[in-house]
Amino acid sequence: MEITSIKAENTPEVYRIGLSDGSLFSIKTVYLKEDFISCEAPPAVTPFEISENKDAELRFSCACLRAERAALSLIANAEQTCLGLEHKLKARGYASSCVKAVVDHLSDLEAVNDERYAVLWVQSRLSLKSDSPNKLFAKLCAKGIPVGTAKKVLRAALDFETEIALLKKFAAKSGIGAESPRMRRQRLKHEGFSAEVVQTIEEEENG
Repeated sequence: MEITSIKAENTPEVYRIGLSDGSLFSIKTVYLKEDFISCEAPPAVTPFEISENKDAELRFSCACLRAERAALSLIANAEQTCLGLEHKLKARGYASSCVKAVVDHLSDLEAVNDERYAVLWVQSRLSLKSDSPNKLFAKLCAKGIPVGTAKKVLRAALDFETEIALLKKFAAKSGIGAESPRMRRQRLKHEGFSAEVVQTIEEEENG
């Protein structure tokens, strides 16, 4: 197999490749194991032979570029998690190897960022819902947010005043006011509220 033409496209690192079998497709050099295409590549080149492995690598890069474009379209519509983006791309038929390469690359560029997603999600959830800290943590993990990241984001989001407000909303929704102080204290602790916040609420209620 020979490469018969290389043409730089408008997007950085993207080239249009022509092969001697008539194939014509775009690749992105970041998805090549070795970038053998010069950034100064002319629109046409003297045909040169490539191995079967190099041919497969070019076609892999092409598949990754298509997956990347699909990923960027999803990201443009809404913030994504790495795991969520992987699932969506695989559901669209992209190979696992391509999906991993693309998500890793976009993560390096911070086009997809689990911590950023978690911060935005928690902010939205706190303004609209009355989930307990443990419920928020469980939901973040279910979305594929790493445990350490979920804990970090919740620690930052639930400052003292925010946690006080959340506890009041949670108590009103869950109807725990009728429970004995001891039972209520145990339940709130089980739901992840801090002892300091629970004590503050009890002191407020007791005047």
